[in-house]
Amino acid sequence: MNNEILFIKSIFLFLSFWGLAILLLWFRPRIEIFWKIMATFILLFYLWFFWEEVYKGFISFKAEWYLAVIEFFRESLFIIFGTLFIIWPISLIIIFYMANDIGAEKMLKFLCILTLFLWIIFIIYFFFHEGIAKFFYETLKKMIPYAK
Repeated sequence: MNNEILFIKSIFLFLSFWGLAILLLWFRPRIEIFWKIMATFILLFYLWFFWEEVYKGFISFKAEWYLAVIEFFRESLFIIFGTLFIIWPISLIIIFYMANDIGAEKMLKFLCILTLFLWIIFIIYFFFHEGIAKFFYETLKKMIPYAK
């Protein structure tokens, strides 16, 4: 499986959620307008930089929205699982230097529970991937109206 292809398929939905998060950020009080503008410019830069891929993703989403959403969630799990290799060491260093002991403990608990939860999901997916794929790509697709 080519990871670059997975990223290009999902970039439209990733940036859509990012855009929604930026919109919610604008309604958040007590954050300086400068940082809201900077966050918006960062999103706009990524939209400009990946415009061709975003446009292809949008066309793909319009053609087969159901398949695009299912692949987005599937790919998101794989990306999160892979990102844990980067998050864990950085988080442990942050936890070591945190001044707030309660915050450090909560962060460590959250990371442990998140990692165990993802491991359980991946173990289930590893052993039952054929049945899960059949359910999402065939059975559930038949139950949802207008799913192509």
